[in-house]
Amino acid sequence: MPVHILVVDDEAAIRRLLTRFLTEAGYTCETADCVESAKKQLSAGSFDLLLCDLKMPGESGLELIRYAKEKFPHVGRIMISGFGSPEVTNEILRIGVYGYIIKPLTKNEVLITVENALRHLRLDWYMQSCKEELEKRVASQIEKNSAIMSNLSVGVVMFDQHMAIVELNRMMQRWFPGVSPGAPIPCSHGRQCSMEGGECRDCPMPATFRTGRTGDVVRSIGTEKGERDFRITTSPIFGPEGEVTAGIALFEDITDKLLLERDLHQAQKLEAVGQLAAGIAHEINSPVQYVGDNISFLKDSFASIAGVLQVYEHFWQELVRAGAIGEEAQRHLARVVSDADLDYLWEEIPKTFDQSLDGVRRIEKIVRAMKDFSHPGDEEKTLLNLNAILQTTITVCRNEWKYVADVETDLADSLPLVPGYAADISQAFLNIIVNGAHAIESRLKGGSGGKGKIHVSTSCDTERVIVRIRDTGGGIPPEIQERIFEPFFTTKERGKGTGQGLAISRRVVERNQGELFFETVQGEGTTFSITLPLA
Repeated sequence: MPVHILVVDDEAAIRRLLTRFLTEAGYTCETADCVESAKKQLSAGSFDLLLCDLKMPGESGLELIRYAKEKFPHVGRIMISGFGSPEVTNEILRIGVYGYIIKPLTKNEVLITVENALRHLRLDWYMQSCKEELEKRVASQIEKNSAIMSNLSVGVVMFDQHMAIVELNRMMQRWFPGVSPGAPIPCSHGRQCSMEGGECRDCPMPATFRTGRTGDVVRSIGTEKGERDFRITTSPIFGPEGEVTAGIALFEDITDKLLLERDLHQAQKLEAVGQLAAGIAHEINSPVQYVGDNISFLKDSFASIAGVLQVYEHFWQELVRAGAIGEEAQRHLARVVSDADLDYLWEEIPKTFDQSLDGVRRIEKIVRAMKDFSHPGDEEKTLLNLNAILQTTITVCRNEWKYVADVETDLADSLPLVPGYAADISQAFLNIIVNGAHAIESRLKGGSGGKGKIHVSTSCDTERVIVRIRDTGGGIPPEIQERIFEPFFTTKERGKGTGQGLAISRRVVERNQGELFFETVQGEGTTFSITLPLA
């Protein structure tokens, strides 16, 4: 489209001259003889350029230039004047024009000034377009960065040299609701970071300002969810001259990670013990077998000796009645029998043998359970005797429940075998029984009666085997019932529970194509039911 120019001058000859110059050069023109008329035409039409005389009746050309700049900033502006004093020139340039022509007018000067003005105008349009595009991109990037910052799983804080927060993301606000820009940074031991009274020991934040280097520290800080462990990593923000103007701190909650590391360390130790368990059990089993066999031998031998002594006693009485034994010999034997307390020995020695054999049998049972429980898990499913696995598991974890509960079993006779992974199933049973013992222990600490009970039963139908483990603990509160299978969720004190037991049990049961669910009554206890499909 041709460039459309508005020519404003109170002299008709000047208007005609400018119109001729411009139309011959291919431009289209309209004219106005005063500022008021020009304003109406600017409002009604679409112009690319305004050529305006400085001196006109009524309002001056300067007023029109100011008006056009304010109302129609996309229109280029050229001022025409009959004189060029420095004061006028400065005023014209100050208000912003693209060209300035001093009369008398020449075609060449007019066209060069117009072309330069249009070039300047196009450059302004391009710069404005670039500016708008840049602002749009910057706004979009800021929005993206803000979205990223808001959705990061770590806390992000920008802080100044006074350890005050300049900006923080949503995660920090979630952990520390009372913290906002201008407030001190959350610090250890429930305090907030402050330079008063000196720095916290090994605090990386002021060190970042001093050294201009990144820093890293692990701190326990009180949050809405209680004490949590954070890894705090700080980095400096440099100004144009290389000075540190601010800092960035990343807060990463590593509480669960540290607990996992502790559990892993403990698990590694237990794994080492488990690997040795079978060998240790074998080493224990051999001498226990000797002891058991020898006690059985002594028991049988004592019975034989007792029989012989009874015969001797009978013959002794016969000899005494026949007068074949002197009185001195009779008194001596009576003293020996009395000192030995033979009647007590005849009664107690058999009991001692029975008690010793019972103890040996209990040791053998524990050793056998250790061997079964520590046996490496099969990579493939095998047919499992759940009754045997439950009995072994109850024996292995006896130390967890024997002080707080009695375990009762009601195991179905001829329970069908089920396909599964023995080690996994044993672990699931163990976790649930131990969890029940802990629930009873918590109830007992509240002063609620004597020892509790853990009842373990098995049954089956045409499609599955059902294992029920019922405890007489305090039950599961309604507000946490939906969360008990979540990994790391625990109501136990820090360092005692990891929140993994029931989560692992559910995964194990599901891996074996089974189901794990529970029923609970507040104040009475909880029943966990495990169903596993038949082969």
